[in-house]
Amino acid sequence: MNKKKDILKVALKHFANKGYENTSLEEIAKEINITKPAIYYHFKNKKELYNKIFVDSFKNLKLENSLKGYIYEMGKFFIQNPNIAKLFSKELSNEMENLEIETIQIVSNTLKTLINILKDTKINPFFIQTLIVSSFTTYSNTLKLRETICKEIKDDKLIVEFDVIREVYEMVDLYIKATK
Repeated sequence: MNKKKDILKVALKHFANKGYENTSLEEIAKEINITKPAIYYHFKNKKELYNKIFVDSFKNLKLENSLKGYIYEMGKFFIQNPNIAKLFSKELSNEMENLEIETIQIVSNTLKTLINILKDTKINPFFIQTLIVSSFTTYSNTLKLRETICKEIKDDKLIVEFDVIREVYEMVDLYIKATK
């Protein structure tokens, strides 16, 4: 891997675990075994590095123009990228204050796709997007918690790992059908 990719990979891990404010470029540089000025060779500042993580992650996310395809692709995206799920959750709870407008525009392309999918309904796309994103990011971020709870509450209905993508699709599909 090249240094820029190394920086992005390690930065994602640190930002996801500690958030934007609590992550320093020094600790990222130290983990990669480079100097802090070497990071500045690739990124003008911490904010640019942070935004590049979101841009790179979301610009390649291709969502189908059908509800099922959209939900399945969004689910795979967050489940296969648990650090992105964790970081995205943090940034949403911060009202995306650390993202530049250009980054927000790229991230919001997911909503534009959903708006098109729901164009023949009276449903607010923000509501459906919130259901989908929160379901997948919560699922991705709570594996250890689910394991702990399943050990404490011995109930056959509690399953640590389940097909959350199918469950979300069925829930949203039923909701849309019920509002027609």
